[in-house]
Amino acid sequence: MQKRISFLLVFIFISLMSLAACSQTAATAPSGEAGVVAASATPDIAAYQAKMDAAQAAFSAADFEQAMALAKEAAALNPNINTPWELYREASVAAAADDYLRTLPDRRYRIDPEHFLANLANGEQYFIIDVREPDEYAQGHIENAVNIPLSDLIHNLDKLPDSKSAPILLYCHTQKRATHALVTLRELGYSNVYNLEGGIVGYNEWTADNPLPTPGPTATFEPEGPSC
Repeated sequence: MQKRISFLLVFIFISLMSLAACSQTAATAPSGEAGVVAASATPDIAAYQAKMDAAQAAFSAADFEQAMALAKEAAALNPNINTPWELYREASVAAAADDYLRTLPDRRYRIDPEHFLANLANGEQYFIIDVREPDEYAQGHIENAVNIPLSDLIHNLDKLPDSKSAPILLYCHTQKRATHALVTLRELGYSNVYNLEGGIVGYNEWTADNPLPTPGPTATFEPEGPSC
C-alpha cells in the first residue's frame, strides 16, 4: 500500500512538472513572435540614406521629377521620418516654378500704362486690383481700383469677378508685389489677368507727361497670352 502511494505521488509530481513546462513554453512564445515582427519592421537605414542622398543629388541637379520619385521611395523605407516628404514638397514646388519660368516670355501678362488707358478709352472693362497696403492705397490710387493687399488676396477671392476669364488688372508700387499676385491668380485659373507695367509709379509718370488716350482706332497693345 505504501509503495502504491509513493508511486502515485511521483506520477502526480511528474505531471505537474510537465504542465509547468508547457505553460512556460506557451508564455514565452508570444514574446518570441513579437521579436520576429519587430526585427522585420526595422527600417533599412542604409537603403533609406542611399535613396535620400540620391534624391538630394537629383534636386541639386534640378532634376525635380527624379528627386520627387526618390524621396517617395525613401519615405516608404523609413515611414517614421518626415524628411523625405519635406524634400518631396520642395521638389514639387520647384518643378512647378521651373515649368512656369521656362515658358515665360519677356512681356507675358504685362501691359504698359499707355495701352491700358487706350483699352479703357475703347471700352475695355478691367477689374482693377491694387495689391498695396491700405495706407498706400489711401495716398492715391487708380480710379475704380479695389484695394486687396497681397497678403490678403487668397482670403478675398469672393470679391473677384465670377467669371475667371474676365479681364483683371493688377498693380502695386512698381510691379513686384503685383507679379506675385498675378502668378497666384493664374495658378487658380484666372486666364485673363495682367500686371500693370511699372506699377502706379510708371502709371503716374506716364499720365503726367502724356494726354489721356481717346476712343478711336489706336494701335492697341495686346499682351502675350499663354504659350501652351
